[in-house]
Amino acid sequence: MNNTLSSQQTKPAGIFPRFFIRKRLKKDDEIIHPFNVIVYKEISDQVSSWRFVILLIIIALTCFGSMYTALTNIGSAVKPNDPEGAFLFLKLYTISDGTLPSFFVFISFLGPLLGISLGFDTVNSEQTKGTLSRLMSQPIHRDYLINAKFVSALTVISVLLFALGFLFMGLGMIMTGLPPSPEEFWRVVFFILVSILYIAFW
Repeated sequence: MNNTLSSQQTKPAGIFPRFFIRKRLKKDDEIIHPFNVIVYKEISDQVSSWRFVILLIIIALTCFGSMYTALTNIGSAVKPNDPEGAFLFLKLYTISDGTLPSFFVFISFLGPLLGISLGFDTVNSEQTKGTLSRLMSQPIHRDYLINAKFVSALTVISVLLFALGFLFMGLGMIMTGLPPSPEEFWRVVFFILVSILYIAFW
């Protein structure tokens, strides 16, 4: 009798509990693809590297400087009978007084620098640390190693550019009180995507 009660208590009641338990067990038994493991490892190494931290600080400071320059010169950029007056919010990304570059210019300049810094010694650093031989001794394809390093660097750059672009947009909305139009929003997104593609070749 006691055995029957204990078996009934441990047995999941209903269809949905059994379904979730089976799904959980199946998820725990899944094997992560070696390519994904290398990508996760490379992203962790790149984000925690001192080069990335220094470049992130430089890019963030330049971004805030560009925002300050754009806000102080937004009045002079507004002209009567300007055919581009409908895209006033986009001027925040292109205005500059010459002291600091605009957001558009500094992305074009610092973006390739970020791409080069993340990719120029990815394989050599593994050799220097002595982890390349251990990594290649695993049952993985050599193409996985190269492609995973490229994908991880591109992922970090994509997240960083989208974060900076939307942060710039949010600060512009707070300071000016003007929300971007749908066309302006998609133009900014398209510019970020093109910038990511441009940096990927570096």
